[in-house]
Amino acid sequence: MKLLLSLACSLFLSASLFAGCPSKTIKGKVVSFDADSKTLTVKQGKREKQVKVSSKTAMDGFDCPTKLSAGDRVSIDGCNCSSKKASKIVLAKK
Repeated sequence: MKLLLSLACSLFLSASLFAGCPSKTIKGKVVSFDADSKTLTVKQGKREKQVKVSSKTAMDGFDCPTKLSAGDRVSIDGCNCSSKKASKIVLAKK
């Protein structure tokens, strides 16, 4: 009985650890950047995804997201489903 109870508890604890959405790399083209809400819109295939850019977001290949133009290829890392905030944005080389 103790074995079953401990197995059930560990199963529930492990489920809560993985409750957040795994961060997947988003690769696509920049559609726009809204400076007021600090939201970057990226087109990935036929879908458009909106990602928040914070002061802690690392930017590789550019200084400020306002310098991104429509059509630039970017790769966004560390964006989870709950906060929609990116941890790193990389400008792809042309």
